[in-house]
Amino acid sequence: MDTGQDLIDYLVFFEVEPEVLSPEVGWYYGAKFASVRGNDRIVAVIAPGDAEFSFRWWQGEILRADLNLKGVVEWRLECDTKKEVLRLKFEQAGIGHFALQLKPEICTSWVTTWT
Repeated sequence: MDTGQDLIDYLVFFEVEPEVLSPEVGWYYGAKFASVRGNDRIVAVIAPGDAEFSFRWWQGEILRADLNLKGVVEWRLECDTKKEVLRLKFEQAGIGHFALQLKPEICTSWVTTWT
């Protein structure tokens, strides 16, 4: 499994200190990031050790996305001056990848292929 980054990289990406969900084993098995960006509120849990990612996004009072993804084998942050994206790849054939963009605006994409 490729986590791609350290906790500090995710702290910079989400722009908030995480809550480590299992302090006895460390952030690698669950770090929860909750932040507010204008009218948007996000809560994400990364758990590379458990190959899991969850994400909720509210715009005002409206829930726009609610994802609980399992089988993540690659975690990659792609950040430059124009946008910041977290890309996840999965162990199951045909799933492709999931992308979460936080800057310049929040956006998600899911790519799958026929097997």
